[in-house]
Amino acid sequence: MTGQIVRHAGRVEAVRLRFAAVHEASAVVVGDETVYGRLCRWIIHPVLEKHARQDELVAYVEENLRLIVAGLYDLYGVRAPAPDPVREAAIPSLVAPVEEATTAALERIAPLRDVLDDLTGLPDVVAAHAVTWYNIAVEQQAMADELEEFLELDVPEWTGADEHVRLMSHNVEALRGLSSVSAAFGEITESVGVLVAQTRRLVRELVVGLAVAPTDATLWRLACRIAVYGVALNTTLDHIRARLNG
Repeated sequence: MTGQIVRHAGRVEAVRLRFAAVHEASAVVVGDETVYGRLCRWIIHPVLEKHARQDELVAYVEENLRLIVAGLYDLYGVRAPAPDPVREAAIPSLVAPVEEATTAALERIAPLRDVLDDLTGLPDVVAAHAVTWYNIAVEQQAMADELEEFLELDVPEWTGADEHVRLMSHNVEALRGLSSVSAAFGEITESVGVLVAQTRRLVRELVVGLAVAPTDATLWRLACRIAVYGVALNTTLDHIRARLNG
Protein backbone atom coordinates (compact mmCIF):
# COMPACT_ATOMS: atom_id res chain seq x y z
CA MET A 1 0.00 0.00 0.00
CA THR A 2 2.89 2.37 0.70
CA GLY A 3 3.90 2.26 -2.95
CA GLN A 4 0.37 3.15 -4.04
CA ILE A 5 0.23 6.11 -1.67
CA VAL A 6 3.64 7.40 -2.77
CA ARG A 7 2.59 7.10 -6.40
CA HIS A 8 -0.63 8.97 -5.61
CA ALA A 9 1.36 11.72 -3.86
CA GLY A 10 3.54 12.06 -6.97
CA ARG A 11 0.49 12.45 -9.17
CA VAL A 12 -0.97 15.14 -6.92
CA GLU A 13 2.38 16.92 -6.89
CA ALA A 14 2.47 16.87 -10.70
CA VAL A 15 -0.88 18.69 -10.73
CA ARG A 16 0.32 21.17 -8.12
CA LEU A 17 3.31 22.11 -10.27
CA ARG A 18 0.94 23.29 -12.98
CA PHE A 19 -0.15 26.15 -10.73
CA ALA A 20 3.03 27.94 -11.83
CA ALA A 21 1.55 28.41 -15.30
CA VAL A 22 -1.69 29.70 -13.75
CA HIS A 23 0.22 32.25 -11.67
CA GLU A 24 2.24 33.37 -14.69
CA ALA A 25 -0.81 33.83 -16.90
CA SER A 26 -2.75 35.56 -14.14
CA ALA A 27 0.07 38.06 -13.64
CA VAL A 28 0.18 38.82 -17.37
CA VAL A 29 -3.51 39.64 -17.72
CA VAL A 30 -3.48 42.16 -14.88
CA GLY A 31 0.08 43.40 -15.18
CA ASP A 32 -0.58 46.50 -17.27
CA GLU A 33 -3.79 48.51 -17.03
CA THR A 34 -2.65 50.83 -19.83
CA VAL A 35 -3.76 48.25 -22.43
CA TYR A 36 -7.34 49.40 -21.70
CA GLY A 37 -6.50 53.06 -22.42
CA ARG A 38 -7.33 56.12 -20.38
CA LEU A 39 -10.92 56.18 -21.64
CA CYS A 40 -11.80 52.58 -20.67
CA ARG A 41 -9.39 51.77 -17.85
CA TRP A 42 -11.91 52.58 -15.15
CA ILE A 43 -14.26 49.87 -16.43
CA ILE A 44 -11.86 47.05 -15.63
CA HIS A 45 -11.09 48.16 -12.04
CA PRO A 46 -13.87 46.06 -10.42
CA VAL A 47 -12.48 42.99 -12.17
CA LEU A 48 -8.98 43.73 -10.90
CA GLU A 49 -10.32 43.97 -7.34
CA LYS A 50 -12.02 40.57 -7.69
CA HIS A 51 -8.86 39.19 -9.27
CA ALA A 52 -6.87 39.89 -6.10
CA ARG A 53 -9.25 37.61 -4.18
CA GLN A 54 -9.01 35.01 -6.96
CA ASP A 55 -5.22 34.98 -6.64
CA GLU A 56 -5.48 34.43 -2.89
CA LEU A 57 -7.77 31.42 -3.40
CA VAL A 58 -5.51 29.94 -6.08
CA ALA A 59 -2.52 30.24 -3.73
CA TYR A 60 -4.60 28.69 -0.92
CA VAL A 61 -5.51 25.60 -2.97
CA GLU A 62 -1.93 25.22 -4.16
CA GLU A 63 -0.67 25.35 -0.59
CA ASN A 64 -3.29 22.80 0.47
CA LEU A 65 -2.02 20.38 -2.15
CA ARG A 66 1.59 20.98 -1.12
CA LEU A 67 0.78 20.19 2.50
CA ILE A 68 -1.20 17.09 1.54
CA VAL A 69 1.68 15.74 -0.56
CA ALA A 70 4.24 16.50 2.15
CA GLY A 71 2.00 14.85 4.75
CA LEU A 72 1.69 11.67 2.70
CA TYR A 73 5.44 11.40 2.26
CA ASP A 74 6.10 12.11 5.97
CA LEU A 75 3.43 9.66 7.11
CA TYR A 76 5.17 6.77 5.43
CA GLY A 77 8.72 7.97 6.00
CA VAL A 78 9.44 8.50 2.33
CA ARG A 79 11.70 11.32 1.18
CA ALA A 80 9.99 13.59 -1.34
CA PRO A 81 11.64 13.65 -4.78
CA ALA A 82 13.92 16.61 -5.46
CA PRO A 83 12.47 19.37 -7.67
CA ASP A 84 12.97 18.69 -11.37
CA PRO A 85 13.70 21.98 -13.20
CA VAL A 86 13.38 20.33 -16.60
CA ARG A 87 9.96 18.96 -15.77
CA GLU A 88 8.82 22.30 -14.39
CA ALA A 89 10.14 24.19 -17.43
CA ALA A 90 8.19 21.84 -19.72
CA ILE A 91 4.83 22.94 -18.29
CA PRO A 92 2.99 24.68 -21.18
CA SER A 93 2.30 28.39 -20.89
CA LEU A 94 -1.32 29.50 -20.66
CA VAL A 95 -0.58 33.02 -21.97
CA ALA A 96 -2.26 33.58 -25.34
CA PRO A 97 -0.14 35.34 -27.98
CA VAL A 98 -1.21 38.73 -29.29
CA GLU A 99 -2.32 38.43 -32.89
CA GLU A 100 -1.28 41.22 -35.21
CA ALA A 101 -4.24 43.01 -36.78
CA THR A 102 -4.44 45.18 -39.85
CA THR A 103 -3.91 48.82 -38.87
CA ALA A 104 -5.67 51.82 -40.38
CA ALA A 105 -3.61 54.30 -42.39
CA LEU A 106 -3.88 56.88 -39.60
CA GLU A 107 -2.27 54.51 -37.11
CA ARG A 108 0.82 54.13 -39.27
CA ILE A 109 1.81 57.64 -38.22
CA ALA A 110 3.77 56.94 -35.04
CA PRO A 111 2.85 60.07 -32.99
CA LEU A 112 -0.88 59.63 -33.73
CA ARG A 113 -0.70 55.92 -33.02
CA ASP A 114 0.95 56.62 -29.67
CA VAL A 115 -1.84 59.04 -28.74
CA LEU A 116 -4.47 56.49 -29.77
CA ASP A 117 -2.73 53.79 -27.71
CA ASP A 118 -2.67 56.04 -24.66
CA LEU A 119 -6.29 57.16 -24.97
CA THR A 120 -8.03 54.09 -26.30
CA GLY A 121 -5.80 51.16 -25.36
CA LEU A 122 -4.73 48.07 -27.28
CA PRO A 123 -7.74 45.95 -28.29
CA ASP A 124 -5.56 43.15 -29.69
CA VAL A 125 -3.80 42.77 -26.35
CA VAL A 126 -7.10 42.83 -24.45
CA ALA A 127 -8.45 40.11 -26.77
CA ALA A 128 -5.38 37.99 -25.99
CA HIS A 129 -5.99 38.54 -22.27
CA ALA A 130 -9.54 37.23 -22.65
CA VAL A 131 -8.22 34.07 -24.34
CA THR A 132 -5.67 33.71 -21.54
CA TRP A 133 -8.47 33.79 -18.95
CA TYR A 134 -10.26 31.05 -20.86
CA ASN A 135 -7.03 29.04 -20.96
CA ILE A 136 -6.72 29.41 -17.19
CA ALA A 137 -10.33 28.27 -16.72
CA VAL A 138 -9.78 25.18 -18.89
CA GLU A 139 -6.56 24.31 -17.05
CA GLN A 140 -8.16 24.68 -13.61
CA GLN A 141 -11.05 22.45 -14.67
CA ALA A 142 -8.59 19.89 -16.05
CA MET A 143 -6.65 19.89 -12.78
CA ALA A 144 -9.86 19.33 -10.83
CA ASP A 145 -10.87 16.45 -13.10
CA GLU A 146 -7.46 14.80 -12.77
CA LEU A 147 -7.42 15.07 -8.98
CA GLU A 148 -10.90 13.57 -8.83
CA GLU A 149 -9.75 10.73 -11.09
CA PHE A 150 -6.76 10.07 -8.84
CA LEU A 151 -9.09 9.77 -5.86
CA GLU A 152 -11.29 7.30 -7.72
CA LEU A 153 -8.42 5.16 -9.02
CA ASP A 154 -5.84 5.27 -6.22
CA VAL A 155 -7.57 5.70 -2.90
CA PRO A 156 -10.17 2.86 -2.75
CA GLU A 157 -7.41 0.34 -1.96
CA TRP A 158 -6.16 2.31 1.04
CA THR A 159 -7.11 1.70 4.64
CA GLY A 160 -8.41 4.70 6.61
CA ALA A 161 -8.34 7.16 3.69
CA ASP A 162 -11.60 8.94 4.55
CA GLU A 163 -9.92 12.10 5.82
CA HIS A 164 -7.68 12.32 2.77
CA VAL A 165 -10.67 11.96 0.47
CA ARG A 166 -12.53 14.67 2.38
CA LEU A 167 -9.67 17.14 2.14
CA MET A 168 -8.96 16.41 -1.51
CA SER A 169 -12.65 16.70 -2.41
CA HIS A 170 -12.69 20.24 -1.00
CA ASN A 171 -9.73 21.12 -3.22
CA VAL A 172 -11.39 19.60 -6.27
CA GLU A 173 -14.53 21.67 -5.70
CA ALA A 174 -12.45 24.77 -5.04
CA LEU A 175 -10.63 24.33 -8.36
CA ARG A 176 -13.93 23.97 -10.18
CA GLY A 177 -15.17 27.15 -8.56
CA LEU A 178 -11.98 28.96 -9.54
CA SER A 179 -12.41 27.71 -13.10
CA SER A 180 -15.90 29.19 -13.25
CA VAL A 181 -14.64 32.54 -11.99
CA SER A 182 -11.78 32.54 -14.50
CA ALA A 183 -14.23 31.85 -17.31
CA ALA A 184 -16.36 34.78 -16.09
CA PHE A 185 -13.27 37.00 -16.11
CA GLY A 186 -12.68 35.86 -19.68
CA GLU A 187 -16.21 36.88 -20.69
CA ILE A 188 -15.86 40.26 -18.98
CA THR A 189 -12.46 40.94 -20.52
CA GLU A 190 -13.82 39.95 -23.94
CA SER A 191 -16.70 42.41 -23.55
CA VAL A 192 -14.38 45.20 -22.43
CA GLY A 193 -12.09 44.36 -25.36
CA VAL A 194 -14.97 44.93 -27.79
CA LEU A 195 -15.64 48.28 -26.12
CA VAL A 196 -11.94 49.21 -26.29
CA ALA A 197 -11.95 48.42 -30.02
CA GLN A 198 -15.09 50.51 -30.54
CA THR A 199 -13.55 53.37 -28.57
CA ARG A 200 -10.45 53.25 -30.75
CA ARG A 201 -12.48 53.29 -33.96
CA LEU A 202 -14.65 56.14 -32.70
CA VAL A 203 -11.71 58.31 -31.66
CA ARG A 204 -9.97 57.57 -34.96
CA GLU A 205 -13.08 58.59 -36.90
CA LEU A 206 -13.40 61.76 -34.83
CA VAL A 207 -9.82 62.71 -35.61
CA VAL A 208 -10.24 62.05 -39.32
CA GLY A 209 -13.69 63.64 -39.52
CA LEU A 210 -12.69 66.81 -37.71
CA ALA A 211 -9.25 67.15 -39.27
CA VAL A 212 -10.85 68.18 -42.55
CA ALA A 213 -13.71 70.63 -43.04
CA PRO A 214 -16.58 68.58 -41.58
CA THR A 215 -19.83 68.45 -43.52
CA ASP A 216 -23.27 68.04 -42.02
CA ALA A 217 -23.23 64.44 -43.19
CA THR A 218 -19.93 63.82 -41.42
CA LEU A 219 -21.19 65.33 -38.17
CA TRP A 220 -24.40 63.31 -38.41
CA ARG A 221 -22.46 60.10 -38.95
CA LEU A 222 -20.23 60.85 -35.98
CA ALA A 223 -23.26 61.65 -33.81
CA CYS A 224 -24.77 58.29 -34.73
CA ARG A 225 -21.52 56.53 -33.95
CA ILE A 226 -21.38 58.20 -30.53
CA ALA A 227 -24.97 57.15 -29.82
CA VAL A 228 -24.19 53.54 -30.74
CA TYR A 229 -21.09 53.71 -28.56
CA GLY A 230 -23.22 54.91 -25.63
CA VAL A 231 -25.51 51.90 -26.00
CA ALA A 232 -22.52 49.55 -26.20
CA LEU A 233 -21.01 51.11 -23.09
CA ASN A 234 -24.22 50.67 -21.11
CA THR A 235 -24.57 47.05 -22.29
CA THR A 236 -20.98 46.28 -21.34
CA LEU A 237 -21.39 47.77 -17.87
CA ASP A 238 -24.59 45.78 -17.29
CA HIS A 239 -22.79 42.60 -18.37
CA ILE A 240 -19.86 43.28 -16.04
CA ARG A 241 -22.14 43.96 -13.08
CA ALA A 242 -24.12 40.79 -13.77
CA ARG A 243 -21.01 38.58 -14.03
CA LEU A 244 -19.31 40.09 -10.98
CA ASN A 245 -22.42 39.72 -8.84
CA GLY A 246 -23.47 36.36 -10.26
